[in-house]
Amino acid sequence: MSEPTHVIDIRSDTVSLPSEAMRQVMAAAEVGDDVYREDPTCIKLEETAAALVGKEAAVYVCSGTMGNLLACMVYGAQPMTEIIIGQKAHVMRFERGGINLLGHASTYQIPNDADGKLPLESIREVLSQPPDIHRTLARAVFLENTYNGHVLPHSYVQQVRQLCDEVRDRKVALHCDGARLWNAAIAQNLTMKEVSEPFDSVQCCLSKGLGAPIGGFLAGTKEFVDMARQFRKMIGGGMRQAGIVAAAGLYAMEHNFLRLREDHDNAKLMVRLLQEGLAGYTNNVTIFPTETNIFFMEFARSVSKETFLAECKKQNILVSPFNPKGVRIVLNINVTTEDARHAAKVIIEVLQNLSQ
Repeated sequence: MSEPTHVIDIRSDTVSLPSEAMRQVMAAAEVGDDVYREDPTCIKLEETAAALVGKEAAVYVCSGTMGNLLACMVYGAQPMTEIIIGQKAHVMRFERGGINLLGHASTYQIPNDADGKLPLESIREVLSQPPDIHRTLARAVFLENTYNGHVLPHSYVQQVRQLCDEVRDRKVALHCDGARLWNAAIAQNLTMKEVSEPFDSVQCCLSKGLGAPIGGFLAGTKEFVDMARQFRKMIGGGMRQAGIVAAAGLYAMEHNFLRLREDHDNAKLMVRLLQEGLAGYTNNVTIFPTETNIFFMEFARSVSKETFLAECKKQNILVSPFNPKGVRIVLNINVTTEDARHAAKVIIEVLQNLSQ
């Protein structure tokens, strides 16, 4: 079998490209003005998404960041709101501070465990504090699922839900930053409705593993979504003939959800091949697998991350830097099993050469 000669991009699942079938659906989409609620394809996407995650309603958004921001704005609409969130959550570190700047909420940041969980005792401690004139009031808890490829166990999420429900003097909502919630569902053999059930609101991306070129949705109660839709307009997120891109999202949900298991399997394959091929180099390279389509590699000081990335790129393998010591590898819809095998082979050769 000949080796691939095309570029194999494993930097992220955001680099996924729409298929020809998806492009045809987009070209044929029935459209209208979505701000006037006249785009039938957008309406269908929102109804489909809401049913999929078991919520009353959903609103189509340009990006996952917008979906999370709208949730922050809805929950922060009450004065003196505090949101409990992970210190290393994507919302905190990679969404330009929108939770504070536009969400008008203060944050109580809890250090994440390595797998993304927030310690239950830490959440309980914050929620159990009585109202006090000196403090803001926690009105929402934000969880991220998946977190750096790690799945939050469904039993853990249910425990957080129970902690929120135990607060007697106010309602405390539970929000899911579910950019890759699809992957969490696949990894746990759950439906999207089951994995979303404990949450009051759920944000999901359509443009990562599912392969749509743009967009996502925010789902919750009808009242919540109505307010989110108004905030969406405020920040410039109201689109006109958006059915063209919504059609891609509908296609992605219908055709590309269950195939995420292929990405998970390809990630496991790469991890196994790398562990076997680098067995004699464990002092220089450490591999950190997850349950989904993402894994990480960290290098000893003797291995230059920048040189590694450059050498891989020379051989048409694109890998993403992740932290000062390592890289992130993300399998996606455009990477076949053959591609995964070839990428592992190249990475092994590059690291063996750099370790000499």
